[in-house]
Amino acid sequence: MEKNQFAMNEGLNKFGYEQSLKRVLTLRNLVFFGISYLAPTVIFNQYGVLTQTTQGMMALSCLITIVAVIFTAYSYAQMVKVYPVAGSAYTYVQRAVNPHLGFLTGWVVLLDYVLIPMMCYLCVGMYMNRFVPQVPTPVWIIISIAAMTVINIKGIEATSKFNTAIMVLQFAFTLFFIGIVVKFIFGGGGAGTFVSPENFYDAKDFTQPGLLAGAAIMAISFLGFDAVTTVAEETIEPEKNTGKAIFIICIGAGVVFTLIAYLAQLAWPEAWREMSDPDTGIFDLFAYMKTNYMSTVFLIIDNCASLACALTASAAVARILYGMGRDGALPKKFFGYVHPKYHTPVCNILLVSTLSLSAVIFSDNLFAALSLVSFGALSAFIMVNISVIFQYVIKDKKRSLSELFRYMVLPLCGAVISGYLFTNIGVSGKIVGGCWLLIGIIYSAATTNFWRRLPPDLKLE
Repeated sequence: MEKNQFAMNEGLNKFGYEQSLKRVLTLRNLVFFGISYLAPTVIFNQYGVLTQTTQGMMALSCLITIVAVIFTAYSYAQMVKVYPVAGSAYTYVQRAVNPHLGFLTGWVVLLDYVLIPMMCYLCVGMYMNRFVPQVPTPVWIIISIAAMTVINIKGIEATSKFNTAIMVLQFAFTLFFIGIVVKFIFGGGGAGTFVSPENFYDAKDFTQPGLLAGAAIMAISFLGFDAVTTVAEETIEPEKNTGKAIFIICIGAGVVFTLIAYLAQLAWPEAWREMSDPDTGIFDLFAYMKTNYMSTVFLIIDNCASLACALTASAAVARILYGMGRDGALPKKFFGYVHPKYHTPVCNILLVSTLSLSAVIFSDNLFAALSLVSFGALSAFIMVNISVIFQYVIKDKKRSLSELFRYMVLPLCGAVISGYLFTNIGVSGKIVGGCWLLIGIIYSAATTNFWRRLPPDLKLE
């Protein structure tokens, strides 16, 4: 083990970095870390919005998203083999394409990782306020943020253990939900059958914009697969284990999400027309099936899932900021600092926790928040696919027929599909995301003399 540890540290040194973070994550830890980030129960949170947006064809929208994600997951797996370091999409684009584009990619990705914890904490606050209305939502948010911040500072190992425990509860609820729906349909409820093509694709209600808008939003549900690349420097044998974890997470999540979406549609075929509030549509589904007790169970499990998701998302963005700070793209003294005892980027963790306090901004517009997160996610997907082409075909000159297929055709498919989904993001998401990108461009120009010099301390081979 010590020999392997030395070899991995030496591999990191070739990029001009020192091993400051602690390597403790195995393949199993990575899978749980990624699945905790995407949170299996997120499909229930998005059920109402996506069912209405796709006009009852949420399962079909899931399949479209899976296709886009699989191509992109392949590209992430290829890039982590070359750059097994913290930073994820930021690092890949920075080193394979252009350091300034890398900064802007990291800047846009921050939208995902900063907003997702905010959304998670907001869900916890609202749901706990529903349980205990005497305690205001902001108080629950502050308590949750404080608890998760302590766990994150303690280290990635503590985060992993917490996530593993929460995963068991989420899987148990998902299996329970499937059993309840199967029993409901067997009893003649809903569509009354398990084979109903109309509940997957209905020509009379089909709208391409709605389906693709749903797929664009659905993309953020798979973000756990790219989150595992942010902890590459804390992973044992990252070149091997990270790629495996990426595909396990994508395929596993895709199967579960599609199954849940299809069964929910069978249980209530007219849900997109009849539900009272899409933002809380899952509770309408429980009421429709006359299983109101499921609402209480879901509130408890989903709160745990939201905390796990917020914990993982905060850990991921802290490490992206660490990668950018270490390179000097952000102030190094603050963003590149690692706690000497816990070996974690404590300043970044505290910053993300502080930003999460602004969760209330999106409390009345879930669709806008989801669209904004999609802006960052799909932007990163596009750029990582492009980075594979630059790294392998242009820089490494891998240009045999099979290599062109693997390193140009497949990534190009991923970039085109992700780009097409990007065009279907909600207008509000594009506007706010575009403004955020503009701020990043201005900051980048100001700190690099209009891109005439590299960010400070950036070492490129």
